Amino acid sequence: MKNLIFDEYIPFAWHGIGLNIPSEWNPGKISGEANSGEVRLDDSQIARLELEWKEARGDDRVAQIVDRYIEGLAKNAKKQKSRLRVERDPKAIDLDLPTMQNTQYFVWQSRYTVHTLATYSPASDRLIFIRIMGRTDENLDAVLPLVLNTLRDTPPGGPLTWALYDMICQSPPEYELENFELKSGHIGLRFQKDSTRLNIDRFSLARTILNSKDLDEWYVEFFTKDLRHIHIETDIQTLGTNIVLSVNGHPKSRWQGFLQPLPFWNMRPRQNLSGRIWTDMETNKIFVVQTFWKKSEGAPNLDAYCKDVTAIS
Repeated sequence: MKNLIFDEYIPFAWHGIGLNIPSEWNPGKISGEANSGEVRLDDSQIARLELEWKEARGDDRVAQIVDRYIEGLAKNAKKQKSRLRVERDPKAIDLDLPTMQNTQYFVWQSRYTVHTLATYSPASDRLIFIRIMGRTDENLDAVLPLVLNTLRDTPPGGPLTWALYDMICQSPPEYELENFELKSGHIGLRFQKDSTRLNIDRFSLARTILNSKDLDEWYVEFFTKDLRHIHIETDIQTLGTNIVLSVNGHPKSRWQGFLQPLPFWNMRPRQNLSGRIWTDMETNKIFVVQTFWKKSEGAPNLDAYCKDVTAIS
């Protein structure tokens, strides 16, 4: 049997639930919201980890859920006339999850060996399920505690940590994730609180991007759609090998808005902009943090948002 060992582990966090994962595992699927959702992490060949969560509404009876889950596995195996082995509460792993309650752990084997953790998090009143998959000829004993024992959760109402690929950041209290982009070389997270928006972006290949154009030129070109109703002023500074671009913007006049090739009834919200764009040449990345707001009393603290955005090296 092959011992599965990874040299590097990095943080992964989504909707306040986090754990450490091998750096080779990347998001293959992300769906749902804070009260219910699912993430699948893949390596280059197979799905390796599935993380699910759902609002418990005070019902922390994890054992009964596991009972029903195993019954469902048995029914499916019988229908497919396949072999199923289930080992409940195996002693092979030393779990250490002091912030979780009613933790259940079991292993089932069919086409793959699936190590399953089910637990209740009092921090957010959510049920959390983690499945780690291995081939039947793989030994995951070295991997399991390094992943499962790093499970952490965040109470609602406070800042949430988000970590994926090579970026880690925080969203402020009461901001909700509206949408996100996971494209080749580009991570984009969009948060909303009332009429205020916070956008956080990470771009790879900074040296290639800036080989033919300046940072301010690239920024205006890439975010043309977001900026088309805003008049911006920029200030650029060089800090060692890195470049920092500060952006401030205010809505264009109504008359300028009328000149846009848009129907009159499709007027965009009149918002101000505060933004910062900077390079991290050590990791070859560009980071962009932008806040869009209507009134000065609701203007977000841009410095506070930027300081929590870093590259995972």
